[in-house]
Amino acid sequence: MMSTLANQAVMSIPSPTSLASSIYDNVHAVGATWMLSSALCTTYSTTKFLDFPSDTKSDKEVKVPFSRPVLLTLLRFGGSLALGILLQPNLDILNRIAETRKILPSFVLPAVFLYIANYSNSISLSRIGISLTYTSKCAIPLITLILTVVLDGVQALPRLPVLLSLIPIGLGIAAASWNHPRFELIGFLAALTSCASQSALNMTTQRVMKRLNVAGPAAQRAMVAVGFVIASSMSLCQAISRRKQDRSKLEGIPPGWLSAMAVTAYHVEYVLSFIFVKMVSPITYSATDAVRRLGIIISGQQMFGGPSFTPLNIFGIAMALGGALTYSVLNN
Repeated sequence: MMSTLANQAVMSIPSPTSLASSIYDNVHAVGATWMLSSALCTTYSTTKFLDFPSDTKSDKEVKVPFSRPVLLTLLRFGGSLALGILLQPNLDILNRIAETRKILPSFVLPAVFLYIANYSNSISLSRIGISLTYTSKCAIPLITLILTVVLDGVQALPRLPVLLSLIPIGLGIAAASWNHPRFELIGFLAALTSCASQSALNMTTQRVMKRLNVAGPAAQRAMVAVGFVIASSMSLCQAISRRKQDRSKLEGIPPGWLSAMAVTAYHVEYVLSFIFVKMVSPITYSATDAVRRLGIIISGQQMFGGPSFTPLNIFGIAMALGGALTYSVLNN
C-alpha cells in the first residue's frame, strides 16, 4: 500500500519539460514574469555593469579595447546564445543547433533591429540614466503606428481618438526631458534610436514567428546568433581603432558574477518577451510594455537614486506613460 502511494506521488511530480511547457503556455505567468525580471534583474545588472568603475591603475584587471556598451552587447548575445542552446529541459543540443541554423536566415532583419535596439539602449543608459531612457522609449506606440502605415497602408490607421492619444506621448517625453540634470543630446538620440528599433523588432519578429510557426526560445536563439556576429564585428572594428591606446585608458571588464548576472537576466527577459509577443495582440503587448517601463523607472530610481525630477519632469513621465496606456486601451 505504501509502495503504491509512493509511486503515485512520484508520478504526480511534473517533469522539467512539462513544467516549463505549462509556464510557457500561461499568458499571465509569462507576462508577469517578463515584467518582473525586466524591472528588477535586468535593470539592476545592466546599470551596475555599465557604471562599474574601472581601476585604471591596476595591472591585474582584465581590460578590453572597446567601450562598455559594446562589451555588454557582445556578452549578452554570446551568453544568451550559449544559454539558449545548452540550458533547456532536455539535452537535445544537436537538434537545437540544427533548428537554429535552419530558421536563422528568416530572422536576419529582426536580429539587426535587436542589435541596434540593445546597443543604442546601452549608450542611452550610460549617458542619461534609467528614467529618461525609458520615458523616451514610451514613443514605441507612435513608432509602431508609423510602421503599420508603411507596411499595411493608410487603411490600417486607427480611429481618431486613438491618434489623438499619441499627442500626450510626444509632449510627455519633451516635458520629462526638459531641463533635467542628466539630459544629454547624444544619450537622448540613442534612446529614440533604440525606441524605433524596438518597435521594428516587435513587428518583424511577430510576423516571422507566425509565418514559420516557431516558439519564442527558438526565435531568440536565431536572433542572438546573428546579433553575436554583428557585435563581434563591431568589437573588432573598435579594437582596431583603439589598438594604440594607452592601457590606462582601456575599459576594465566588470567582475564575473556581474557579467553572468547581466547575461542571464537579458536572456530570461528576451525569451519571455518573444514568447509573450506571439501569445497576444500587438496592442496588448504595447500596453504591457508601457506598464513594464513604468516599473523599470520606479525600480531604477529606488535602486540607484539619481538626480531629482522637477515637477515638470514628473508630470511629463506621467503624461507619456498615460498616453501610451490610453493608446493601447482605445486601440483594443
